[in-house]
Amino acid sequence: MSSLPATARRLPYQPFQCLICQNRFTRHENLKRHSALHNRSQNDTSLPCDYCHATFSRPDLRNRHMKRKHPEQEDIRTRRAQCDKQTTSRNSQRASPRECTASLSPSDSQSALQSHPEHEDMVMNGEPWNPAARYDRPLHYDWQRADLAKNNDTTPAPVNQSYLSESACINQIVQEATDLEQSLLLETSFLKPTHAFGLHLRQTENTNSTSLDMVGMGSNHSSPDRLSSNGLLEAQGDWFPSTLQIERGCDLFFRFVSQYVPFLHEPTFNPTQISPSLILGMLSLAFQHEEDPELADQIGSGATLSLHCFHRARALLLSDEGTSSNSSQDIATVQTYLLLQICAMMYLCGKDSAYALKMHSSMISIARAGGLMQPISVAPSASTDLDSLWREFAIAESRKRTLFAVHQVDALWYQFLSIPRSISHLEIKHDLPCPETQWKASSSAEWAHKQLISRSTGPSVQYAEAIRRFLSADSDLEDIPNFDPYGAVNIAQFLISSAREISGWSTMTGMLSMERFSALRSSLLALGPFIRPVPDRGDFTNPALCEATWETAMIELQLWSPSHTGGIVEGSIDAVLSQSTYLAPSAEFLCEPDTAKAVQPHVDWFLRYLEAVIAPETEAPWVALYAYKAFLIAWQLLRGGIVGAMDVVGVADGDENGALGWARKVFLRRQRWQLGKLILDCIDALGK
Repeated sequence: MSSLPATARRLPYQPFQCLICQNRFTRHENLKRHSALHNRSQNDTSLPCDYCHATFSRPDLRNRHMKRKHPEQEDIRTRRAQCDKQTTSRNSQRASPRECTASLSPSDSQSALQSHPEHEDMVMNGEPWNPAARYDRPLHYDWQRADLAKNNDTTPAPVNQSYLSESACINQIVQEATDLEQSLLLETSFLKPTHAFGLHLRQTENTNSTSLDMVGMGSNHSSPDRLSSNGLLEAQGDWFPSTLQIERGCDLFFRFVSQYVPFLHEPTFNPTQISPSLILGMLSLAFQHEEDPELADQIGSGATLSLHCFHRARALLLSDEGTSSNSSQDIATVQTYLLLQICAMMYLCGKDSAYALKMHSSMISIARAGGLMQPISVAPSASTDLDSLWREFAIAESRKRTLFAVHQVDALWYQFLSIPRSISHLEIKHDLPCPETQWKASSSAEWAHKQLISRSTGPSVQYAEAIRRFLSADSDLEDIPNFDPYGAVNIAQFLISSAREISGWSTMTGMLSMERFSALRSSLLALGPFIRPVPDRGDFTNPALCEATWETAMIELQLWSPSHTGGIVEGSIDAVLSQSTYLAPSAEFLCEPDTAKAVQPHVDWFLRYLEAVIAPETEAPWVALYAYKAFLIAWQLLRGGIVGAMDVVGVADGDENGALGWARKVFLRRQRWQLGKLILDCIDALGK
């Protein structure tokens, strides 16, 4: 690992830390001043640029905009330098901001005020990223060091009264900051996302050790013109990924991410024609897999860029709330929300999970209001152009697959967190996804050929009707035409949710509905050939997701989650893992011979999968969570004396240390991601 730049080891001592965005300051009054910014509304703090239509919520953001977009205003810095010289020559107390800015225009005055020494910390934290400036910033507030610094600090010079009158809110900052800090410490307030487009990124324990501001945001990384046709990014004058970052990110997305959320049509994908927020959502997941090309692939830079894209996309979505005017914009918003909540819940984890749950609610509302549940009613096209027909197909299929992805994520949060589902399968009026070979056809001619072949197998089937057929004991499944296994994954998720509902009902009533239990088991068995790769159905793009979902459904049917039946509702994957690990030793009923025999084949599948998959880059992140829960069951069986509990991976009966060592080895392959780190911590906890 490369050594840090020399300047990174000469950071000023900054003991005072903001509890919202984690920025640090050398003086307590600067922290108080900064904290008030989080309580202001966007309307009350709209600061216009005198040279364009951009507005900003904080002075430092406008100052940065001036430097980037209006560098010709050199006279501002000249006057500021003259003011500093006059202050030094008088050899008196530091001049007030009013004295320094009296001769400047309103815009110049605000910029000069921002550069005043009392604001030096805020300016530093608002500047564009400097790769040598902010490494190794402490992640926690060190109260002992802060108290020591406070005792040794000199009393600050009195602030000029004219400055106080210019900023009337300063008089209320102390009390507001105190109330804010107390509410955060007591966790009594739900953090509201800021509308500031220069959003200071929060630094949490689940990020890499590098600073959150490590993203390449220099002036040479302005938003590409081709992506700012709507004028939004240009008007805001804030950071956007460079062309190189976008090109690399889109390639990474289709290599590693689209396999488990296949709603963007790669053959016709054009980054110049989609919304900036969707680009950022794609990059937030894509750069979890490789490093930032603008930083020469420096270790850790990819995760940092991912985090910055995540927060930037959130800011853009907030700015666009209520402005949607067409169906395609609604779909892009839904797609962005979906990608961002996966990023927050599965990669960022921790407190960022709260963003995921809020975005999930917004996503469902937009999907309903925008009519996403209904198929597109398109009149027969009069076009004879095959390429145009192909693109029409791609738009309609993308809409359908977007809704299936929404359905899957909705079921996942219910499955992992015990949060009630937001949509019913009966709301989905779309047909099952088309065969994967049609979706991935690289040209209009190839697509037309695949279409002709598939029509000979019969008409398509709506999703709700397909579920009814799988649940029906006398249904002929041979009549269902070939469809993408991604549709089968969604059916399996529905069946998992149904098993959860049985477990909850049984826990409350003390009765078990064997009729529903048998129907679900029969349905999963019937679904097996559609979701598990078989020779005559061709290769699946992502067989791990398909099989892991089916195997998890079989485990859920045989072995109900103790956290779910205990009525435990979680808010993050961190809590899910912690609770699963804590409850694992208490499930003695697993060792009953019938239960162990029923669940063992499905647990063995996950053990073999973990042993075989050396490079898990393309697996959906929740597959690792499925696998860890399966390992917990295997570990319980081993501790309970079940013969052959982990024989499939060479762990001898009763060898608990060997089982934990094997688990560390296989999950160490996933330590690049925060979810892998959390699982490794849980495995260590099992060994204590």
